[in-house]
Amino acid sequence: MKNRPSSSRAETGPWPYLLFGGPLIVVVASLATAWIAYRSDDGVVASDYYKRGLLVNRLLPKEPLPVRRFAAAISFEGDSVRVHPEDGAADDTLRVTLTHPASATREDVTLARDAAGDYVGSMTSHRLGRWAVAFDSPTWPLPTTLVERTARPGVAGRAETSSAIR
Repeated sequence: MKNRPSSSRAETGPWPYLLFGGPLIVVVASLATAWIAYRSDDGVVASDYYKRGLLVNRLLPKEPLPVRRFAAAISFEGDSVRVHPEDGAADDTLRVTLTHPASATREDVTLARDAAGDYVGSMTSHRLGRWAVAFDSPTWPLPTTLVERTARPGVAGRAETSSAIR
């Protein structure tokens, strides 16, 4: 008869502890969480929370409020910048920040309203290519827009699907 070697803890390694340790930690953590939840019961915030929710729903308008769409056409003509608002903008001046990402050129231009209702101003850089245009007006919010500085106008504030801008 052959003698079988006896197995000891040193021979099995850390694997049994790793296999049983993970689930044991989860059980201890869940018991601790249950104890914390039991000891710190906040209770109900308001006893008539359902009625208050129904009241809020009654006070809300039935139809959504109309959202104004702001859009403008931007064109570069020589050293001038022209912004033609599609909706009537109320401000007499419009601050525009023009940034050329490739050259890190940045210009802050204040555009004044002309007789046609457009905002017109001049910039010092004659660099062509893409410009990031950011508008600063509290009453006429337009998003920051990338515009190509070419002979064609760019559009800010709405997606263009027509071939006129391409």
